[in-house]
Amino acid sequence: MKTRSGLALLLALSLLFLAACGGKDKVKNENAAIPGRDKELYEQAYSKAKKGRYDEARLLYNVVITTYADSEYLPLAKLAIADSFYLEGGTTNLQQAIGGYKDFAQYFPTHPKICEVKHKIAHSYMRQMGAYNRDITNARLAEQQLKSALQTCQNAPNRAALESDLKDVQQVQALHEQDIAKFYIYNRQAYKAGESRLRDIINNYKFFSYYDESLYLLGVSLVEQEQPEEASEYFTRLVRDYPNSEYAKKGKEYLEKLGKPVPEPSNNNPAPERPNFMGKFGLILGYNGLDISRDGVLLSKKGDEKEDVKDAMKKPNEASNNTGTRSIRASTKTTIDNNTLFSPNANNGQPAAQNGATSGTEAKASDAAAGDGKSSDKKKDKKNNKKKEEKEKKDNEKKSSGGGLFR
Repeated sequence: MKTRSGLALLLALSLLFLAACGGKDKVKNENAAIPGRDKELYEQAYSKAKKGRYDEARLLYNVVITTYADSEYLPLAKLAIADSFYLEGGTTNLQQAIGGYKDFAQYFPTHPKICEVKHKIAHSYMRQMGAYNRDITNARLAEQQLKSALQTCQNAPNRAALESDLKDVQQVQALHEQDIAKFYIYNRQAYKAGESRLRDIINNYKFFSYYDESLYLLGVSLVEQEQPEEASEYFTRLVRDYPNSEYAKKGKEYLEKLGKPVPEPSNNNPAPERPNFMGKFGLILGYNGLDISRDGVLLSKKGDEKEDVKDAMKKPNEASNNTGTRSIRASTKTTIDNNTLFSPNANNGQPAAQNGATSGTEAKASDAAAGDGKSSDKKKDKKNNKKKEEKEKKDNEKKSSGGGLFR
């Protein structure tokens, strides 16, 4: 019995020992980089976005970005993430969309969709704009973004849309400034404060629908500050450029009181269009009448990819490998062209291919010179090697002869 129990104990211990020494099971990494897997992940993410499951889609897009740093689908994945936030809407999501679009513009400044991306940043600000008599920060940010896009996208297909949006945003900003100016002039009789606001409107917002009223109010504020000469200039502009305005008659009266000549009209344009009563009430409530597309750059509101993007999807490398684009993962490796390295003018930084064609005699002479140089270099190497060997022998002899007491 003792022997059986001993054998059983030894068997149990051996099994435990083998289990402890056995190899551990490796955990399978589902996000490991596999060739061709980036395309599958991108298509899966697109199907999720199409169904409105943006959180799941963003997770898959992020796998493409973090796992496949050199993937041709990486730019499209980054753009799709920003689009998903834009499609969801809301203040938080729109701020996320702005960050995503700006990140895309930083890494891919020459992408074919870069002008649309910059336009979409402005749209993200415009969707957060409130009534003109409230905080105007988002309107100012949208204006800055639209002006920047117009400077860098002068020949872009969406240039007309950028200009139209800029006029709409400036209309809201000018309404904001004029509302404050009226408050200072009519409620506080602070004509100097109203003057500064009105000057900003006249200098910066040429397409403001209440531009004629701003000219009139500026003239009145200058008269109240006893500056009749400058005031008459603005009344003259009002009467000359806006002859059919409701404020033109008042401008004429001020010119007559100031003893200034009344100018002849320079045009017969109709009075500027104003919002009706309901339109004004809507502006106060925050309905600015802005025509803002709810579609993203890559994805539409329904979740489908746009037609022009589908063609780019067939060959994504054409969009991602443009000159000027930068990879997400930085690389410190540099490539050296053999032609520049071994060209005779390599020290001058000029490639051999750019030096022009050389004659046959010059080529032979250069080859001979190169051959002589190689042979002389070999001889020098042999001499140097011999000198090194002789020095090593002498050093070994000194070590073996001296210092015997310390062996």
